[in-house]
Amino acid sequence: MKSIGAGKSASNVSERPVKVLLLEESLAGSQEILQKLRTAGLTIEPTVVATKGEFREAIQSQDFSVIVSAHRVKEWSGLEALSEIHEAGKLTPFILVDGELGDEETAEYLRQGVNDCVLREQLVRLPLIVKRAVEEKQLREANAEARRALEESEKRNRELIENSVYGVFRIGLDGSFVFANKAMLEILACTSLEALKTSRLSTDIFRFPEQCAKLVASCRKDGLVHSAETEWRRKDGGLVSIKLHLRYLSLPGAGDQMEGIVEDVTELRSLERQLLQAQKFETIGQLAGGVAHDFNNVVGAILGWAELGYDESLSFPRIAERFLRIREQADRAASLTRELLAFARCQELQSRPVDLNTILQNLSSFLDKVIGKDIEMKVVPRMLRPIQADPVQIEQVMMNLCLNARDAMPEGGRLIIETEMEQIDDSFCRYYSYATPGLYAVLSVSDTGIGMAQEIRERIFEPFFTTKERGAGSGMGLATTYGIVKQHGGFIHVYSEPWQGSLFRVYLPAIHAPNPNVTESLKEAEVPRSANLDGTETILLAEDHDSIREMVRQWLLNLGYRVLSAANGEEAAKLCEQETPALAILDVVMPRKGGAVTAMELRRRFPDLPVVFTSGYAESRTAAASQLANSHYLQKPYSPTALARFIRKIIAPEAPLESSCDAADGG
Repeated sequence: MKSIGAGKSASNVSERPVKVLLLEESLAGSQEILQKLRTAGLTIEPTVVATKGEFREAIQSQDFSVIVSAHRVKEWSGLEALSEIHEAGKLTPFILVDGELGDEETAEYLRQGVNDCVLREQLVRLPLIVKRAVEEKQLREANAEARRALEESEKRNRELIENSVYGVFRIGLDGSFVFANKAMLEILACTSLEALKTSRLSTDIFRFPEQCAKLVASCRKDGLVHSAETEWRRKDGGLVSIKLHLRYLSLPGAGDQMEGIVEDVTELRSLERQLLQAQKFETIGQLAGGVAHDFNNVVGAILGWAELGYDESLSFPRIAERFLRIREQADRAASLTRELLAFARCQELQSRPVDLNTILQNLSSFLDKVIGKDIEMKVVPRMLRPIQADPVQIEQVMMNLCLNARDAMPEGGRLIIETEMEQIDDSFCRYYSYATPGLYAVLSVSDTGIGMAQEIRERIFEPFFTTKERGAGSGMGLATTYGIVKQHGGFIHVYSEPWQGSLFRVYLPAIHAPNPNVTESLKEAEVPRSANLDGTETILLAEDHDSIREMVRQWLLNLGYRVLSAANGEEAAKLCEQETPALAILDVVMPRKGGAVTAMELRRRFPDLPVVFTSGYAESRTAAASQLANSHYLQKPYSPTALARFIRKIIAPEAPLESSCDAADGG
């Protein structure tokens, strides 16, 4: 194999010289071919080979722009050389030069893929053929590189969309789904795009179809819709709050479509509502505290002048009586000021280690007198750790809650006061931002009264807010309770439904001082979370409270469960028409169909289905769970960890799990 110096010319096929591999055993023949190429102005880097071995070595060691070959080379042929090129997987242009080639041989070369054949007496055509072959090769390589770049770009874009935390989808103008990424399927609780294609965006996904119609119309008119917030229905029956971006697409051939990007903001909006509520009470508290301090001075002056006026007018009974009335009203104003200061957490605490049960015991006889004979009162104390508190203010909390319960039962009923210990963990605090982790002594006051709707529950701790008749109450009882509990570092959880009664649970931080009344059973409250809480079973969840339902659904999904989520008993039964749950979690009190009725209906279809009843009412423990075999009871509010531990205890009783003070078997 030998190389011959390249010729120079100002006219190049490309910026780089043309690398020519010439298979020719005749020196005169090779020089003639190279001379024709140079004379035509091609800048070439030729490599001349004469044997099969040299040819193989050349094509293995470097890449050539073009191969020019004679038909016969030392008992070897150009056809065999072409086969070598194909076997090596190269796409180098191959041009045959010969003067004795017959029609049959020419046809065979063409059939095997030779680019062109040139007779030796027509070598003047060779430069043009080489130039064209090289240009076609460069074009093929450029196209191949462009395709590779496009495929790589498409791959990256697909990965970006598929792995995005935002849902991405495309729909036709009829609302049918054309595409949805993994995040979109997760938001809608769908297992595959095929399952989603049976749904329509307006009728099956949007909670309010009229909203969908407005957004689609706006998108078709303006081409874009940015940051529209709405609610969607999931395939498992749950609701999600989403932020939606829509873009109108005009696609040739496929018809117009719309592309959407979705952000799940359910948990964010829940936390925002809690934060706004806390900020509102903080603002009201600061205002109330400032007003109360100034008002105290005014009331003090009124009391002083009324006292002086009364003393100096004793000889005039009618005038003295009026001063006495002024003093009585000023005393009432002073009492109201103290309540405002308690709400604003501006009173000085006389705190010390106290036992909540002792305070309750001392107050029980007085409560029995003021509650009334038409109300059955039951006190259920349990072993507690001490709390650091002002006992007088804790008495005020108990009194206010019990009197509020009494007023909610004008025709009589049942009042239950309970105490217990509860360990609050991080998972509970993640969904109830007003709580902090730790061990708490809990005071529960529940009644069987008229209950409250959600819009009333959200305002019950506001100063001067009351649902009682004018003059029947100042609206400061629960506001004072809220302030006292917050000042003690605790929090209050309220559970209530219209005409189903109410439950107030007051959480007060326990202290770790030695207490001889604390028994070994209390240590159950401090058991750490088990690491083996994951599961893959299908769980039916029926809960009418949107926030609790979404919290439980997300928690169980994070643990690996498949969740069927329903807002009432009717939806729960419908979701089970095509599904077989491993366990049902049913709220006792729900609209349309309650937990007990739903459980009976499910048991007719799934006789061995375990059922967990949840409720904020203590009476539900006996009213629901104990009347159905293989049923259990979980008191609200419960932490996500306690629920997960409770589920594993029921589904896999052979796997040892730590006990929880949040959960108790009911049947």
